[in-house]
Formats: sequence, structure tokens, C-alpha cells
Amino acid sequence: MKKMTRIIYISAFFAVCALPLVLKPFAGDNGEIEKRELTPLPYLIKEEGGINNDFSTQFESYTNDRLPLRAELLAAAGYIKGELLHAPVSNVICGSDGWLFFNDEKKDYMNTNALSDRDVKAVAVTLSLIQEQVRANGGRFTFVPMPNKSSVYGEYMPACYRKADENNLSRISDALRAAGVNFVDMQQIMTEQKQLGLYHKRDTHWNYMGALIGYNAIMDSLGAAHQTYDGVNYVKKTNWRGDLDKLLYPSGGFLDEQYYFQIEYDPFRIVTPPGVSDPLAQLAVFMSDKEENDVRIAAQSLGSPQNDKLYMVRDSFGRALLPFMIDNYRSSQFVRTDTPDLTQAQNGTDMVYEIVERNLGSVVGKTPFMFAPERDAAAFAAEDSGETANLALQNAGYANIITGTLPDNAALTDARVYIRLQNGSETRVFEAFPISEPVDGEQPEGDGFTAYLNPQLGLAGDYTASIITGNRIYGAGQINFS
Repeated sequence: MKKMTRIIYISAFFAVCALPLVLKPFAGDNGEIEKRELTPLPYLIKEEGGINNDFSTQFESYTNDRLPLRAELLAAAGYIKGELLHAPVSNVICGSDGWLFFNDEKKDYMNTNALSDRDVKAVAVTLSLIQEQVRANGGRFTFVPMPNKSSVYGEYMPACYRKADENNLSRISDALRAAGVNFVDMQQIMTEQKQLGLYHKRDTHWNYMGALIGYNAIMDSLGAAHQTYDGVNYVKKTNWRGDLDKLLYPSGGFLDEQYYFQIEYDPFRIVTPPGVSDPLAQLAVFMSDKEENDVRIAAQSLGSPQNDKLYMVRDSFGRALLPFMIDNYRSSQFVRTDTPDLTQAQNGTDMVYEIVERNLGSVVGKTPFMFAPERDAAAFAAEDSGETANLALQNAGYANIITGTLPDNAALTDARVYIRLQNGSETRVFEAFPISEPVDGEQPEGDGFTAYLNPQLGLAGDYTASIITGNRIYGAGQINFS
């Protein structure tokens, strides 16, 4: 009897192991489920000749990508590890009551990714310069730091994660207030109304109810007249496939609730991408989980909105705001980028800069395209530090780009950096962004700065350059504007 039991057990074991190979001829392609390009079939002989020494590794990847029941096995593993054992899996943290969180959120939640004091100040300075430019062009500006889901619904996070008293979002918010930057305290707004259920349980983003509340807060922050859509009817449908759920269950999973408002928006047309014949259908695609061709969207209202032009820098959270914003601006442009282009915010254009909490550091990751504001040279009285700063000039045609780094012991009291150029009796001062730009693909060491100078300023010939920061002057040598 024991022998027969062993035979059955061993036979079953090998049958299960062989099942994927047996099903291989009948298996479909996993490309749609994986949402990536699958590993191609490798060749033993390279195209340029010689043996492919990586053939075995590449063939293993090729086979694994096309393994029958792969998605089902991944889903089963996700359910056991995540839902039952509450262990992180596939970049997903499984919380209580069916709540899922993006794994990267834990860094902000526990404050293990704290920005330096200098970077926090640099974020505030960068946004203050953008705000200054928008207002100088006759527009209104607001910054929208969107809190991570765990920052609003932290009670559903696993107990092993300890919430910190402060993090990048709270520190940057304090710095923005000190710098006079207009921003939406979305953390407070979402927390105060969280009982309405403003984020998806199984997605990283807010739902449409959260987006409606956020839209009104943004427009209030701008001081822009707008429709509030108060008392609008809605229906709730359990039909939303969350991005976190898809990570956990590639071949299926659990649907989430979504709010659908019964709003009759004014007619509009999609300008970008071109050739859209059905704007409502295209808008539905933009707002779905597909995120297709949504890097740059431009629309024109055919109604009579109370506001003129909008330039919105956004991430994936901004998708749910599209219908409200389009309905309240004559023309609107939405660009999914970390690098604002201030040439798009001219002639009375309002600007909204939205970014999720976990990516706040990218505000100072790359310099916005904006000409450096010129300051009154007579207003600067600083003492010579006796030290030098590194500085380089690139004549790029569209701008003269000055980049550089400061000595390690430079006193960046408020992270403001000024470039002084002297040529005989001429002295001109420009404020730079406190952002380091890579040089030849490598990030320079030390606190950096970048300034785009308008080529129409009339700068020509040799100038003696110096950097002023923290009420101290750092020599920077000679530069030539040819």
C-alpha cells in the first residue's frame, strides 16, 4: 500500500511539472499580460559570428516568458504571499481590508528617503522662480503635491511599517509657505474628507470623487472662477481594474469601485493628438488604465468657459482632472513631464504643476526651461569668500546655458544662487535655479546651479563671472559669449 502511495505521489509530482510543457503547443502569448516586450528567441551563433555565450540564460528567459499558466501561477503566488501572508510582492504592499499600496510609498511613509535640507530649500526656490515667471506673464500659478495613498489611508498599512512624524511632503510644504509659493495642501484636504473614499483600494491613484474634490481645491487655489459641480448625481460601479491589482494578479483579480458623474460637459475638441474625430471616446481612453498616447494633450472648449488658457504639468494623477479642467478653460494643455517649459505659460496662461509625493525630489532633478530672471546688481552686497566655484558656459543657440557647482562649504542659507557677470563698467546679475545638470552624462559632485540666459540680452565678449550665495561671493573665472 505504501509503495502504491509513493508511486501515485511521484507520478502526480512529475505530471504537475510536465503540465506546462504539455500545454506549450496550445499556449497563447503572454505579451499582453506582461505589458512588456518578451525575450526573443536567442541564436546559438551570433550574427557577427562566434558562439553566443549567453545562449542558455537568454533561452531560459525566452522559455519563462512563454511558460503556459505563467500568469495564473503568478496570480496564485500573489494571492498567497500578499493577501494571506501580507508580504510585499510584485512591488505591492498588501494592507488590511483589501487595501493595496505601491511599495515605494513606504519610503515616504517611514521617512527613509529624506531629502537634504538644501534640496528641500531648492524645491521651494525652484517653484518660487516658476511662480514669479507665470505671474509676470499675467497668469496664475499653483503647485499640487499629491499625497501618496498611504499618507491619507495609513490605517490600512501593515503594522510593521511605522509612520514618521514628518517626511519630504511636510518639510517641503513648510518651505513653500516660507517662500510664499502658492500651493494646494492636498494632504490636509484629502485627509479631512477621506471618509468619502477618495482613493482606490487596489490602485495607486485617487478615484473620480477624489479628483472632483481635488479639482475644486486647485481652482480655489488659483482664484479662478469655475463650476463646482456641487450636488451632481453619480453612480458607483465595481468595474475599475487597479494598477496594483494588475501587478498582483496579471491574469485577473479583483475589481474596484469607481464613481461616474452625470455631468453634461460643454462640447470640446481634442487638438493634440491630432486627428481625433470622437473627443469623448478619446477622453475616455486618456482616463482609463491604458495611459496611451497621453504625454501631451491639448483641448479647446466649444462652450463659454470663464477662464482663458491653462498649462498643466502633470503625472498619472492628473488624468482624472482632464474633463473638469477642459470644461473650465477656453484652451488647455496637459503635459506629462518632470520638466516644465515656461514658454508654454505666456500671455495670461494659468499654470498648474501637479506631482505625486513619492516623486517630489524630481522637481529639482532637471532644470525647467525658463530664462533666468535678471536682478538689480546694486542690491547685492556680499563679502568675498576667497574660494572659487566651478562654472561652464554652453552657447546652445536657443539659450546661453551656465552650469556650475559650489565649494563643499558654501553657505546655502536659502538655496538662492546668483550669477554676476562683469565686463568693464557693466555688471549684470541673474538668478539661477539651484539644480545640478549632468555634464557629459555624469552628475557633478557638490551643490550645483543652472541658468538659461536669453540670447537676446546682448551679452558679448569676455566677462568675469562670480557666484553669490549666502551673502558670500565665489570667483568663477572668465567666460566668453561669442
